[in-house]
Amino acid sequence: MTTAARDLLFLAFKALLACLVTLLLDDLIGNSDHVSSTFVAVLSVAAVALAGLRSGVQQLAGSALGGVWGTLATLAGLPPLAGVPLAVGLAIVTAFAMRAGPAYPIAAFTALYLVLVPQGTPLETLGIRLLAVTSGAVGGLLVNVAVSALAYRRIYLRRLAAVEGEVRALLPAAALEGPDAAERGFARLAALQAELDEALRELRWRRARATHAAIRQMWWRVERLRTLLHLACNLGLVATEEGVPAAEVAPFAAWLAAPSGPPPPLPEPLAAPGRRVVAALDALGLRPS
Repeated sequence: MTTAARDLLFLAFKALLACLVTLLLDDLIGNSDHVSSTFVAVLSVAAVALAGLRSGVQQLAGSALGGVWGTLATLAGLPPLAGVPLAVGLAIVTAFAMRAGPAYPIAAFTALYLVLVPQGTPLETLGIRLLAVTSGAVGGLLVNVAVSALAYRRIYLRRLAAVEGEVRALLPAAALEGPDAAERGFARLAALQAELDEALRELRWRRARATHAAIRQMWWRVERLRTLLHLACNLGLVATEEGVPAAEVAPFAAWLAAPSGPPPPLPEPLAAPGRRVVAALDALGLRPS
């Protein structure tokens, strides 16, 4: 099974578990709006518990902002044809004005929900909505902490291995063609490093020193992989600028696909860039001794 398939199944399992935990919380606190709570729980599921917490906070902030306008529109007695557009528009503007831009979809949904799906008085409807969002956010957070946080090392070792494989596969093309051939690799490295940054912040907060040290080592390996890919791109750029034929770079590029033994010689303008690429491979332990 590929890493992408495993990640997809893991995400599906976490979403399933988040819905189950949230429904149990609903019964515990007396929440009747299971649709809202389970939907928020799924939205709060994330690879990093801190990211899930941030998502839950956004759900709550958006619901509060949208709830204000939805409640006012209902209290004003506006018909849905006027109340929904007005409440939604004002909820979105308010979200951005209060620097809560990422929460604007939830603010808009809550505004129209309060107008179109009344459950008792406007204030009662708002209370039900906020209770449901809180239940979903807490359910998602519990699953993120219990599942993701306890398996950070395994999760990120697997992702690191997948990204490292992609970067290594791009090295020959990068050495021949330069940065254009490596864009996908840089994007994958940046995405993984951003996730690791989130995990490190959370682990510092939880004072999980051993796991923090392990994730920190992975972060530095990602940084070294980025350096390796940059150096391979630089080799391709220098070859282009110096007018070195691709045929003279091809043996070295082929060697990068499976570096073993001494690298093929490069023409003089490329000797120094080539040595830097080899040194970066050695620093990562990617060339058998």
